[in-house]
Parts: sequence; C-alpha cells; structure tokens
Amino acid sequence: RDLWKMSNPRNGDTKPPCLPRNGLVKIPTQPNGLGSASITKGTPAVKNRLCQPSSVPAILSPALAHRSDLPIPSLASPLSLATLASVSSPPGASLVGLNTSEGSEQPSPERLPGSPSERQLAVDEKILNRLFWYFSACEKCVLAQVCKAWRRVLYQPKFWVGLTPVLHTKELYNVLPGGEKEFVSLQGFAVRGFDGFCLVGVSDLDICEFIDNYPLSKKGVKSMSLKRSTITDAGLEVMLEQMQGVVRLELSGCNDFTEAGLWSSLNARITALSVSDCINVADDAIAAISQLLPNLTELNLQAYHVTDTALAYFTAKQGYTTHTLRLNSCWEITNHGVVNMVHSLPNLSVLSLSGCSKVTDDGVELVAENLRKLRSLDLSWCPRITDMALEYIACDLHKLEELVLDRCVRITDTGLSYLSTMSSLRSLYLRWCCQ
Repeated sequence: RDLWKMSNPRNGDTKPPCLPRNGLVKIPTQPNGLGSASITKGTPAVKNRLCQPSSVPAILSPALAHRSDLPIPSLASPLSLATLASVSSPPGASLVGLNTSEGSEQPSPERLPGSPSERQLAVDEKILNRLFWYFSACEKCVLAQVCKAWRRVLYQPKFWVGLTPVLHTKELYNVLPGGEKEFVSLQGFAVRGFDGFCLVGVSDLDICEFIDNYPLSKKGVKSMSLKRSTITDAGLEVMLEQMQGVVRLELSGCNDFTEAGLWSSLNARITALSVSDCINVADDAIAAISQLLPNLTELNLQAYHVTDTALAYFTAKQGYTTHTLRLNSCWEITNHGVVNMVHSLPNLSVLSLSGCSKVTDDGVELVAENLRKLRSLDLSWCPRITDMALEYIACDLHKLEELVLDRCVRITDTGLSYLSTMSSLRSLYLRWCCQ
C-alpha cells in the first residue's frame, strides 16, 4: 500500500497531499523507534472531512484575522498553527502517544507569550474543539505535543473515531540501556478510546503483552487485525478468549495457525471475519466458520485451496444474517460452487468473485436469478465472462448499484448496451477491458 509520509515543507509548499485512497497514514520514525505507527482511516465521511481545503476557519473573529502581528494558522500545516501559541513541538516526541509521558515538560497557558487575550484564545477549549476538526490524523498527532491544553482537547475520543492504529512489532518495545526490552505504554491510545488495532509481524508473546498492557483490551477492543504475523493456534485461542469484546477479526498472511486453531478459538460473537493469504486455510476452515459463527454478517476470504464443497457448509442461520461475501482469488471454485452459494446465502447484498477464474456466464446467470438483493457485484479477473453474463445481470439485478468488470477481456460494446438499461447502476469499472 502507498503510504503518505509526513515531511517538512519544501520549496515553500506547506500543503500536504490529500490522503491516499486506501487511507493509510504513515508517521516518520522518531529517534526512539516508536513514532512510526500509522493510522488507518475509516469511513469515506472521515476521509472527506480530513481533506478539507486550506482556509481560515470561520470561528476566528474578523478582528483577529486582520491582526498583522498575530500569525494566522494555515490548516494545511500543523506547525504553523503551533505558532499561534508560539510553541514548537518538543524534539523527539512520539507522534502517536506511544511513549508520551504525562509529566513531560510542556508549556502551560500562563507561560505562553503575548497579551492575556491572545493566550486565552490559544487555549480556549471551545475554539479548539471546533478548530481541530480541520486537521488530518497525522497533524493531530503533532498538535497534541504543543501543550497540555491542546493535548487535553485532542485526546478526546471524538477526534479519533474511525481510525485504526497500525503497530509493528518493533514499535511495541523500548530498548533499555542494559539491552533489555520493555513493552511500551499504551495509555495514550486508551485515553483516545481506540477500539480497534492492526498488529503487524507479532508473535504469540507480543499479543499476550498487548493484552496485559492495553487497559481496554479485555472488553473495549471491538476489532483486531493481524498481518504477516507468526500467531499459532494457541495464540489465537488465548487472544479471542481474553479479548471478549472482539467482533471483527482479520487474519492476513498468518501462516502458523491451522484449521484446528479456528475450530478451537472462533467465538459466536464474531460477526465479521476476513482471512487472506493464509496457507493452511482450506475447506475444513470454512466448515469451522459456518458452524461456529451463526451471527456472521460479513466474510472476506482469499484462499487458493477452497473448493466448491466449502460453499455448501453454510447454515440456514447464516443464510439469513450474512449480507457480504467476498471470494477473492479462490481459483478452485467453479459454477458448482456458485450453485451451493446462492442456495446457502440467498440474502447477499455484496458479492465478489474476483479472480475466481473458473466461473463462467452460467455461474453469473445463477447469481442474477437467485440473488436479487445484490447492490454490489465484483467479477473482475474472471476471463471467461462474456457479453451474455452482462445480459443476465441487466435483466435480473434491478437493485445493483456497483459492477466491477476489470480484466474481463471478453466483454465488448454489445455487453455495455445491455447495462445501459440499468437505472440503479451508479458505479461501473472497466479497467483493462481491451475490447
């Protein structure tokens, strides 16, 4: 994923680029190695709000806006806003609060230079509560280091809703002078009320340390994502047993747990599960998911060894609750698997068969005839799809709003003429459709 790294302004350009589409924000590494945690953006609304155009907010009074002796903050630059209080960010400060000490030397309102009215303006919580909405997650991390008053305002959970901290294993430990490792303080995350984390490259021990050191881990964490980690069956079982609040789970690139680990650890409270690029996941894993997760609403699966048989395991309960199914690069799934799926999960509103290269027009016909509630359909990288499939879609999927046909190299202009009758369609993707 593309990461936007904060950097010092160059050539007088203080406006940072708009955040990338995937929503990852990368903060530069600090000398203590703890500042490189990144934050993942959540909803599109949050993205739009954090990409506000640079302008002076209306809450600054006109009289203040025309004061030539008072620097007016640029919303694109947190450091220029910091000059409003005539304070710079302390050197080497952790940008995400991993190692921020509450007792650290930070200017108090009484020590700020300028007239009493200017000092009062710089720390007026009513103004700051409105002003800080204009800044991105990276900028808020910097602004929280200006003074205690700003940190007190910015550490309110409302400023961090929809954001997920991404912590790499090396960022979870401080190296002491004697060479020993000490787990970092996660108090700054707890104050901001983060209820979801993405841990990268962690082991069973790292996860246990995280559970013991994060105050909200037992009940307050709702979403956990483990990527490129060496978690085993035992670690997975301990994590889901201890973190009773987790309802959304993602396992990506984790090759040390097995299907037996899923059977022993999955809990009925989980409503959303994503498993991708995990080599030990096959049909038996889907059997565990179908039997142990009766309240499943969303399943994202990328597994090369899952076959048509797995799609017949879903129960009637899941057929009622599951509305999102994404099968990405499940190469062994054929039209027979599609038959099992449409009969087991008739209430799907989002379906992806991206990279299921053995699915043909007949499979699409089954989808169109049986999944009339579909609002989003992804058939990208299905090379056997032709114009006939588009005719089935246009005739039966009257609620469809999004259709992805990237790399469907056999569709032509004729197929698009069928889609022209779909009044509900809002988004159509045709990248690399060479005909």
